[in-house]
Amino acid sequence: MSILQRVVEFLPIEQLYKEKSHTVKAVSRAWRTAARRALTRGRWKPLRSLEEGGELICSEASNVEPERRAFERDAREAWALYPGEVLLLLLDCNTPVLNQYIDDFYRHACDFLSLVVEPTKQGFASIVAAFEKALQLGRSRTGYGHRRGAILCLLMRWTRQEVPGSFSNDTIYALAAILATPEWLGDELGRWADPAMAAKVVDELIVYYYDDWHPRYDDLARAMSVNWADSEKRARFVARFVERQAQEDADIATADAEAPHIVDDGMYNHL
Repeated sequence: MSILQRVVEFLPIEQLYKEKSHTVKAVSRAWRTAARRALTRGRWKPLRSLEEGGELICSEASNVEPERRAFERDAREAWALYPGEVLLLLLDCNTPVLNQYIDDFYRHACDFLSLVVEPTKQGFASIVAAFEKALQLGRSRTGYGHRRGAILCLLMRWTRQEVPGSFSNDTIYALAAILATPEWLGDELGRWADPAMAAKVVDELIVYYYDDWHPRYDDLARAMSVNWADSEKRARFVARFVERQAQEDADIATADAEAPHIVDDGMYNHL
């Protein structure tokens, strides 16, 4: 393998085939050849094969034989090697062309995940691990914050659908409260390399709480990270929420101090 081919093998996949001026195709013929080999014979072949069947990922067409067998093979191979990239590819299926309704997208996406992970807590852990990789890859892409929310929602829906006795038909509030425990999302986030990224996922999780209510930020962070083995990582994770809770407490105190006082005369309340 030439030096150029080795270099190309480690480039992000979108740098190899997107028809844009900043991809390697615009450099030279040698670069184009190396990119084509990486996609058809090299590192990115499983993911590229899955992407070429993109219309099968989020559609009923994935149930048609013999396309189904090839699709499942490509899906499992790509997930085993590049789970983060596969999750991002899955999110790209959420388009008006492929899905008229958002529920259609999540239903097909859950079905896809069921092809590549077991319907167990271990499968849940695999998706959360892929979640981290997807966010690491997606930092430089547009819609980074939206991806966090979309993947979290997908995780919740898949778990309720596929893991027996997990969430059943609980409300959105109940789902968020169950996820925000060490047994579910808490311990898995402790395996992430960056506690700041984990904290942003918890921010998204809080959105699902009932209306504007949520537990105290500092109490939630301490509870979710109680089993984390890395004490330094846990301290950094908790510190973000302690600071946020202190600010919220200060804002509430200021609002209370500035609010009109109520005087009770025994009959009526007068401002």
